[in-house]
Amino acid sequence: MCQKWSEPKNAHNPSGIKVYTREKKHAAEVLLTDPGRSGPNSGEHVDILGNVGVIEDVVRIATGFQVEQKVDEEVIVSDLKRIVKAIDDHEHGGSDNIIR
Repeated sequence: MCQKWSEPKNAHNPSGIKVYTREKKHAAEVLLTDPGRSGPNSGEHVDILGNVGVIEDVVRIATGFQVEQKVDEEVIVSDLKRIVKAIDDHEHGGSDNIIR
């Protein structure tokens, strides 16, 4: 739920470190040259580090190369914000209800 960390004064990000939310849509394809994976645009759990877009984002953020032009805006392709709100609104969810 790192997307929530981008909110100002979030308890999980007290220093206000820049958070980049870059969700990738799963786009599987079958490649004879790479039969064990779902292709370069896969969003499956094990394949995500082979996703070309994810690697590009990681390299840009780590090196600082054209981050503002390519990565700085949020990309969310699912219903993530509604899901985060539902968790926060739930009686046993949210950052204020973490068992310490």
